Amino acid sequence: MQYLIRENDPKDKDLIENFNDELKSHGFNFNLPQHDKKLSNENNFIFERRFILTENNNTIRAGYNLKYQWFKINDDLVQLGYYYNPVTAGLFNKKYNICGILLLNDANKKKSDLFSLGMGGLSEPLPKLLKGMKWELEKIPFFFKIINPYSFLKNIKYFRSTKLRSIFIDILTVSGLGWLCIKLITFFYYIFNFQIKKNELNYEEIKIVDKNFDEVWEKTKKHNSFIAVRNSKYLNALYSEKRFIKLKFYYKNQIVGWSISLCTKLNNHKQFGNMQLGSIIDCLSLKNYEGEIIAKTTEILEKKGSNLIVSNQSHIFWQNALRKNVFLKGVSNFIFASSKSLNDKIKDKSHKHITRGDGDGPINL
Repeated sequence: MQYLIRENDPKDKDLIENFNDELKSHGFNFNLPQHDKKLSNENNFIFERRFILTENNNTIRAGYNLKYQWFKINDDLVQLGYYYNPVTAGLFNKKYNICGILLLNDANKKKSDLFSLGMGGLSEPLPKLLKGMKWELEKIPFFFKIINPYSFLKNIKYFRSTKLRSIFIDILTVSGLGWLCIKLITFFYYIFNFQIKKNELNYEEIKIVDKNFDEVWEKTKKHNSFIAVRNSKYLNALYSEKRFIKLKFYYKNQIVGWSISLCTKLNNHKQFGNMQLGSIIDCLSLKNYEGEIIAKTTEILEKKGSNLIVSNQSHIFWQNALRKNVFLKGVSNFIFASSKSLNDKIKDKSHKHITRGDGDGPINL
């Protein structure tokens, strides 16, 4: 038995399909992606390489993706590797448990400064493996604001983990007590976090990010100890799809920040059911405009029909902005993991700027 890890190519199409069929036959609904020449072009600002692990060079037993992307760490620009979508036959055959370690070691040889993001919580297999390999793991705080209490109570699956809980929530929903409780909690939270608005921002919903966004990046990067490059080139590469709500904010005709959001009609989502979900997935602004940008973005998402608005934010400025706009802090399953080499480089942990837009993007929202 001989294992070999190499970059996949178009000739591996049948081998990858066979492996994916095997995953499906064991009840797993994720798979290894096929070769994509466009994504692997190293001339791109962001590019990725896809690797497979073969047994005896004729059967695929595992694979992973490695995305290369530029970040600012302290005062330096560094190209990092985003390690994601590791899949192994160890999911259904313990004989191949070693494959997970082989994949991670291979990625580390290619790029010592690695990170992973998301992963579904600390109890999942990948975070456990990363922890065992001395990576640093932390939860990126999750915030939510309930816009439509009735729809929230009817659809929220997280609180309906048992039949008894589900019955209790149904009683709260039908009786109106749930609506009243949510409104009271929101009211008291608003009073506790009340602040006088300083500036009235104007905004514009745009389709294509322009060069003005580079000005925001240059003026704000000093306030972030760890942040993906967020200039116009980066943003257009990540948010080209029409589904993204791109907002540009002005004060006295000068751009002061932006936000990228989604308003998605969910269908039997494992946590949010069939809600209309608003999500603030990315944002950046000059200092002291964060609160108003969150307020305006929330207002727009509410007008677009959001029943619930959520956001994951690591930076203390944006966490405070969410709190001031009556966002409650919930349980987070969005994990940031950094290799020892990368973690040692980040000096100020509270000023890391990590959002749902990082990594492989807002794939579950």
